[in-house]
Amino acid sequence: MNEGKARERVARGERAAALLRDEILQDAFTYLDEQFMQAWRQTSVSDTEARERLYYLSQSLSSLQDYIQGVVTDGKLAQATLEELQYRQKHEKRK
Repeated sequence: MNEGKARERVARGERAAALLRDEILQDAFTYLDEQFMQAWRQTSVSDTEARERLYYLSQSLSSLQDYIQGVVTDGKLAQATLEELQYRQKHEKRK
């Protein structure tokens, strides 16, 4: 990975981390998860289609959170790569 690409990934990771810290987004995730669970509890035993739809909605919400967290993790790895590149460049100049 080159330095420019690593810096892009670091910036994306920082923006994703900011999203995960955002109170409104966190409230939205919590609210939607609670709404899906409440709706699921209110379905009748015979309403398999509704329960499956709610299950997929819940899984999609979880996947979205996981994706954002993955971008944060990728940014942290890119930061470590940048630090390694800078370390190597610094030590190569000394030689």
